[in-house]
Amino acid sequence: MANSVRIGIATAGILALALTACSGPGGDDSADGPVTLEFWAWGSNIDKRVAVWNEANPDIQVNISQPASGADMPVRVLSAVRAGDGPDIAQAEYTQLPTYVSAGVLAPLDSAKQDLEEAYSPTVLESVSFDDIVYGVPQDLGPALFVYRNDLFAQYGLTPAASWDDFRALAEQVRTLDGDRYLFNFSSIDADQFMGLALQNGAQWWDYSDEKWGVDIDSAETQEVLDFWQGMVEDDLVSIYQTGSPEQIEATASGRVLGTIAGAWAPGPLLNQYPDTVGLWSAAQIPQWDAADPRVFARGGSANVILKESPHYDQALEFITWLNASDEGAEGLVEVNKFTGALHGQEIDRTPPELMPEDTTYWPSATEAASKLVTVQWGPNTQVAFTAITDELGNAIEGTSPWADVLPKVQDIVEKDLAG
Repeated sequence: MANSVRIGIATAGILALALTACSGPGGDDSADGPVTLEFWAWGSNIDKRVAVWNEANPDIQVNISQPASGADMPVRVLSAVRAGDGPDIAQAEYTQLPTYVSAGVLAPLDSAKQDLEEAYSPTVLESVSFDDIVYGVPQDLGPALFVYRNDLFAQYGLTPAASWDDFRALAEQVRTLDGDRYLFNFSSIDADQFMGLALQNGAQWWDYSDEKWGVDIDSAETQEVLDFWQGMVEDDLVSIYQTGSPEQIEATASGRVLGTIAGAWAPGPLLNQYPDTVGLWSAAQIPQWDAADPRVFARGGSANVILKESPHYDQALEFITWLNASDEGAEGLVEVNKFTGALHGQEIDRTPPELMPEDTTYWPSATEAASKLVTVQWGPNTQVAFTAITDELGNAIEGTSPWADVLPKVQDIVEKDLAG
């Protein structure tokens, strides 16, 4: 087990960005006339909600654009801030928030903290907080579910596993079926999933206090999870196709892989990729390590943040709290097919996903999963860790390096990257 290492933020790129960022929230909000907020976001259909706001608020107009998405978004935003041309508001994945916080470019949202505490569960609000300072308003959320082929489970008399021990036993049973079937596909490139599985077992890869980061990836909790999946791989109880590869897509389409762990957003991508499987899927809670203490991790999700340099802090805060935290805003996000971070949106009755048109239990299952979310502290170099996990897990799966080397190597890579 690795000791947690306390490391100050010292990487040259982040430090340079921090030094060129503005030092406080915005400029003068008191100028007469309408205000136009620049909002950089990639979320599908959010433009429809912006249009609703703009129609009702002629004095605070929002111009939404998508200059980047995914891992490119923080690079684009921080570069724009450095050039003095950043947006007022940006969409940020939860995994990306520490990068912005470490760079010192976000405006604290503590003036809205009380309202946010009423709109969100403590766990969700903690995902956008650092040293008890709130830096973002959560928008959507991806609580993990086990999504599986209900037709094949029914055909073979299978039941989703409640525990990880049961999961292994079920995987063993599936391997005895005709058609060379697997219960699950374990891919080295699903690094966020591996981290989530570790979180579920009590790991915490980063912590942040007194403006310093601690790293503890090579922990007993993560090692237990790695040992479990090593056994599953070495005993041929899971397939090991790369996610998104032709082999993985074919195995899923043909029903040779019976299930996956995905966020509440799963029905959309599955429908797009496998349109011939409508009605053949269901969802269950993910297996647990301890039935008395059920825990779920999130796969994906994002928040809206206000950049320090924005001269329109008050208006920006009014907009993003309406969009995400208000009852009207949460209802609107549900209308555009989001699973909201806000509790109100999670509790709304909604039509089953198109992939599962008869499954009225899907969204309640997602809400149940969201109620069990573990607290997570993402790190300022999460992507570095994910790349390292992908590389080292891939080597172990392929047999080119020992499984025992995976966590020490990832720990070392993450520590060195933080230290600069």
